[in-house]
Amino acid sequence: MTSIGLVLQGGGALGAYEFGVVSHLIEQGLNPVAVTGVSIGAINAAAIAGARDGDIRETLHRLWRAITLNHQPMLPERYQEFLSAFGVPSFYKLRSDWFNATKWDALCDTTPMRRTLAEIVDFSRLNQPDKVRLSVTATNVRTGLSERFSNRTATLTPDHILASGSLPPGFPMTKIDNEYYWDGGLFDNTPLRPLIEMLTPEEAETLPIVVVDLFPTKDAIPTDLLEIKNRMMEISFENKFWDDFGGPDGLIEYAKMLDDLDRQLPAQSPVRQSNQYLRMMQYRSLKNLKVINSEHVPMTGGMDFSEHGIKRRYEAGYKAAGPMIKEIKAGGETAKKGRTSTRS
Repeated sequence: MTSIGLVLQGGGALGAYEFGVVSHLIEQGLNPVAVTGVSIGAINAAAIAGARDGDIRETLHRLWRAITLNHQPMLPERYQEFLSAFGVPSFYKLRSDWFNATKWDALCDTTPMRRTLAEIVDFSRLNQPDKVRLSVTATNVRTGLSERFSNRTATLTPDHILASGSLPPGFPMTKIDNEYYWDGGLFDNTPLRPLIEMLTPEEAETLPIVVVDLFPTKDAIPTDLLEIKNRMMEISFENKFWDDFGGPDGLIEYAKMLDDLDRQLPAQSPVRQSNQYLRMMQYRSLKNLKVINSEHVPMTGGMDFSEHGIKRRYEAGYKAAGPMIKEIKAGGETAKKGRTSTRS
C-alpha cells in the first residue's frame, strides 16, 4: 500500500468525478491517510474516513447510489439532468411550507442528507484520526471566515459535514455550537492548507498530495446570459491557492525553494524557532503535489444527479486517475531504490 494525502473540492454532482478518481486510487493500492474536503468533497471525504469496515470503494458506491436519481426510461437523457431541480430524495427536498415563505432562509431542506450520512458513514470510525485524518471546511456566516472541523480536535457529526455543503440560497445555514455556517467553498474551494497542517514532518518530505481539480482554467468567453452566470460561478470556485505562484508547477518550485532555504539557514539561527518560519516550512510538502484535472464542465453540471450524468463523470474521473497513479507508483519505487542504495 502507498499512502497519500487527498484534497477534494466542492461542485455538487461534479463530485462523482472525485468518486471515480478515488475508486481507482484505492483499487491500485493508494491509501488516503489524510483527507480534506469542502461541500460535496466533504461528503466524499466523510465516506472515505468513515468507510464501513474500512471499505472505501464500497462506502463511496453506496453513497453515490443513494444520491443518484433513478433513470426515467420515457424521458430523453438530455432532459433528465434537470430533474434534480425537483429534489434528490436522499440529498435534499424542495420546501413546501408556502404559508411560511416570507421567513424562508433557503429553498430546500437537507434533512435527507443528514439521514443518508448517518446511515452510510461510520462516524465512530470517522472520528478515529489514527485511521484517516479528516478535516472539512465551512464558512462562518457571522465572521465571513473559513473554519475547519477536524477529527483530531473534535468529535465530528453529520452536521459538521452538512455545514461544509450549506450552499445558499438553495441550502439552509447549519448551526454548530451557536454559530451558523455556509458552504466552505464560498471562502476557499480547495482545502490545501488544512491538509498541509495535518502532515507529520516525515510525511511532509515524501507523501504524495493528490488534488482533484474540478474547475480547471477555461479560456472561452461566455456568449449569452446562461454562460455568463456559469462562468461567474466557475471563477468563484476555481483554485485560488496557487494563483500567486503561477499554478501548481509554480507552487512545486516554491516548495523546493523552501527546501533550499532550510538547508542553507544555519542550524543555530533563532529564525528557526519563530512560528512564522515553522509555518512557512510546512509548505515544503507541496513539492509532492499531484493534480488530477477534470475536463471543463458548465456549472449546470453540478446539478446533474441523473444516472447517466453521474456514470459519465465517474468514468471520466476513473480514467483520469490512471496516469497519476503510474507517476506516484514510479516515484515510490525510485524513493525505495534511493533508500536501499543509501543503506548499502
